[in-house]
Amino acid sequence: MKINVKVKDIAKVAGVSPSTVSLVLNNRPSRIAEDTKEHIFRVAREMQFQKETEIDFTEFKKVRTIGLIVPDRMNPFYHQLAEEIARNAFLGDYSVFQCYTGDDIQCFYTAVEGFMAKNIDGIIVIPPRTMDKENVKLLKSVQKSNVPIMLLDRAAYGVFCDFVTADNKHGGKIAAEYMIKKGHTRIGCMMAEQNIYTSRKRLEGYREALAAYKIPFDKSLIYYGNYDIESGRQGAEELIGKGVTAIVAGNDLMALGVYLYAEEQGLSVPDDVSVIGYDNTELCRFARTPLTSVDQNTATMASKAVEVILRQIGKEEGDEVPARNYYFTPYIVERESVKDCNSQN
Repeated sequence: MKINVKVKDIAKVAGVSPSTVSLVLNNRPSRIAEDTKEHIFRVAREMQFQKETEIDFTEFKKVRTIGLIVPDRMNPFYHQLAEEIARNAFLGDYSVFQCYTGDDIQCFYTAVEGFMAKNIDGIIVIPPRTMDKENVKLLKSVQKSNVPIMLLDRAAYGVFCDFVTADNKHGGKIAAEYMIKKGHTRIGCMMAEQNIYTSRKRLEGYREALAAYKIPFDKSLIYYGNYDIESGRQGAEELIGKGVTAIVAGNDLMALGVYLYAEEQGLSVPDDVSVIGYDNTELCRFARTPLTSVDQNTATMASKAVEVILRQIGKEEGDEVPARNYYFTPYIVERESVKDCNSQN
């Protein structure tokens, strides 16, 4: 039976350390004497060492890692955000460990504890929508342990640390304003629950746009659900039944729910109902009618998040840098899902 020869076996026979053997066999730069190198190679040959049978980590530096907590594995926006974070972290010689926790508080708690147990270098948190006092306490405990932590996309009130997000209020405003400028005045709005930071801010922007154009706010035209397709379908049923000609959706999944309901009812997007999404994910291009959507500047947000957490990680002990909020300006990517009512006049 063939025995796999390991680096430590060669080191024992050659009378040197395993790290010395690793440096020589992997042809790494070192100050090891030539005769010692020859001796190690001779021992390796005699022991029939095959390099491909052994991956030796003795000379590897500590793997530098960032933990990323994501609340919704079904949302393509978060997939895109996570991919951009991983790419930027890799450029900084860091690996990203991702935990998709859903909105399960216990799962969130376990993810944070797991990262701490693995001596993670820093943690980026997208908070679940159901954040409670116990989880706020948990994040504060992480801060007290001096593990760098920051919030991304959603705020968690009571947790004071660096926060990177899009200007959600501005995003909601430009979405509604876009509909108004296309001649729509009866504009429905569908969002997730009001306790979610992004939902609340986008709704504020929607209301601000109506006020700017002196369109009365009608709370019956607001539908609260989840950031998913089924909520979009149910919201469309309710809002279209109230005579809206346009819908500002909380994200692209909700917007696609509007498409689904319209198709079920034999309605056309945008001829019967106009729709604008939010996030500008890949879904927009593949919709039956390409979806106009608000882009959150996702790549820029991810780049800044990595920059901020790496700065925290590299901070010298005793350095006091106040926490900051970083907001990025969303913009509209225009496609074909909004009817221009002005051209009818």
